[in-house]
Amino acid sequence: MSPAGPGLGAPGVYRDARRPAPAFRPVRLDIAGFVGVAPRGPVDEPVAVDRWADYQRYFGGFEGPGLLPYAVRAFFAQGGARAHVLRVAPLPRAPHPAAEEACALHLTTLARADAPGADPGSGAPCPIGLRARNEGGWGGRLSVRWEFTAAGQFEAAASGRELALPEGRTPPAGSVLRVRGPGLPATGSFFRVLELAERQDASGPRVRVAVLDRPPGAGGRAGSGRAARPLTVEAELVTATVTVADGDPAYPRRERFAELGLGPAHPRYAASVLAGESLLVAPDGTWPEALLPPDAHLGPALSRPVRPGADRHGTVGGDSFHGPVPAELLPVGGVEGAEELLPGQVVGMDRMALVPEVALLCVPDLLWQYGESVPTTETPPRELGGRFAPCPPPTAPMTLHPARPRALLLDGAAQLPEILRRQQRLVALAERQRRFVALLDVPPGLPVRAVARWRAAFDSSYAAAYHPWLGVVAPEDPDRQAVHVPPCGFAAGIIAERERSLGLPWGPANALAADAVTAAQRLGAADCDELHLLGVDVFRAERDGYRLASARTLSRDPDHRQLSVRRLMTMLRLVLDRQAQGLAFEPHTPQLQGALRAAVVQLLRGLYRGGAFAGGTEDEAFFVRCDERLNPGWSQGLGRLVAEIGVAPAQPLEYLVLRITQDADGAVAVT
Repeated sequence: MSPAGPGLGAPGVYRDARRPAPAFRPVRLDIAGFVGVAPRGPVDEPVAVDRWADYQRYFGGFEGPGLLPYAVRAFFAQGGARAHVLRVAPLPRAPHPAAEEACALHLTTLARADAPGADPGSGAPCPIGLRARNEGGWGGRLSVRWEFTAAGQFEAAASGRELALPEGRTPPAGSVLRVRGPGLPATGSFFRVLELAERQDASGPRVRVAVLDRPPGAGGRAGSGRAARPLTVEAELVTATVTVADGDPAYPRRERFAELGLGPAHPRYAASVLAGESLLVAPDGTWPEALLPPDAHLGPALSRPVRPGADRHGTVGGDSFHGPVPAELLPVGGVEGAEELLPGQVVGMDRMALVPEVALLCVPDLLWQYGESVPTTETPPRELGGRFAPCPPPTAPMTLHPARPRALLLDGAAQLPEILRRQQRLVALAERQRRFVALLDVPPGLPVRAVARWRAAFDSSYAAAYHPWLGVVAPEDPDRQAVHVPPCGFAAGIIAERERSLGLPWGPANALAADAVTAAQRLGAADCDELHLLGVDVFRAERDGYRLASARTLSRDPDHRQLSVRRLMTMLRLVLDRQAQGLAFEPHTPQLQGALRAAVVQLLRGLYRGGAFAGGTEDEAFFVRCDERLNPGWSQGLGRLVAEIGVAPAQPLEYLVLRITQDADGAVAVT
């Protein structure tokens, strides 16, 4: 019975069994994915970032030779709101998390308590291994400090290995207690809580007890048996506070984890918390069964480096951006279909392609060819004069060393086949997934005729090309020198901002590239005209900056030439693929056909009102058919529900034609 009907009876809450009608809502296509080289951060693990500061927290700044930070910063400066970032590493990947390329540290002042009867005061210090969270030389700046606190003092009766706990005092299993009492040192001794139990005497209430690793009586020696009478002792709960500091001069980081337990059974065991929550360090190697402070005075413990980290920029190659799995074998959709391939095989941009949110894929370091800068020599200039004299002995040539290593790019003229191999692999991935558009960077330094030859290698509506490379100044650079960076980051930011502010149907162009101060090449008006006809999106130099002048794909199909049309059709397919799944196994009735038709019409009507479709009326803009003609009895017998949807996407305006006329009396008309 409907809750709105009469005769419900007594006041109360009644369940309405009616199911809501299906409703389809547009999905976001402004989320970008960036794959490249960074000096730090998780390897082959997409990390969601919502601002430039988030990127710095995980991956650092501009200190490395990669172009990834410049592209991500351009995306957010342009107005992007969300991105996924993935750091690549050389192949083969390290098979074990404790890779040799990560900096390792040791804490040598903690005591071990492996044996239940061991006296921690007489044991040797135990080296506790920690390592930088991920590979790279950045881990050499890490320092770790352990501090111990004893709090919550209480009195308890000890009988054998059992400690009767007062009301309100329940140290969890795996805790460490500092106990003072008869037969124990004045400063106290450490005891581990193995488990919690309840005891009940014949004439008393139930008592909660902590089972210790050894009896507190008789000096804490194991095997002393149950005491003749209970001992009254004082106990305190000992916890650790771990502070991890990163001495990065550009972006210092600091983490603090308090109230950590020292045994594996503790709910906040130090090793588990550091492994699950820290972005800077992780446990390295096998830790002992339990940890104890270095002494009863609860002195601090400090780390010392034992293995430096390694930056492997020199071994990053073209295959570092994708794994050995061919693009045609990758699962379509999210990571649910890739469990048998992950990890180690689906890496780099292949791994990023499995993130369902990503709708724009950028690989700013795809033209990566790393090399140490070769020192150059300069010959001292000859001094001209009127005197003749013996030549002085030759001096050693002056060596000019760059400030830091640089990432060399593939030469677009000499290494074009290798560039095409990498970029065609990216486009094949986009064609396979059909969820995102690959934003390609035209190789820098190519003349217009060479750009035409490069463009002839692509024919896909799931790819767009941008030219030329733009120069930006890193805010951390004291010399304020411009760095030429790939334009894909600017393009991704413009696409995302245009969708968020105006809507998906608007062409993502006619916007200035934020923070761009120069360009790698100067393009004339004729060059821009020719590149536009080739489908290459150009950043044109204007008085106020560099403006993206078009938004075309690399497709030769006129129906999918515009990027906004491609993205609109992708969005419609994703909405129906994802949000119509709930209709499966519904009874195939005319009511279901009508509900599906009404839901699709509602979605298309909203897009039509937003300018997504051409046509003066809804009938001219779209149609939705789902009736008995499309679903005859034999089709229903196969368990199918067929619907036909047709739309007429609106093409963005690219040209404004003005005719200026002047009649005989001097009047001017502009049409």
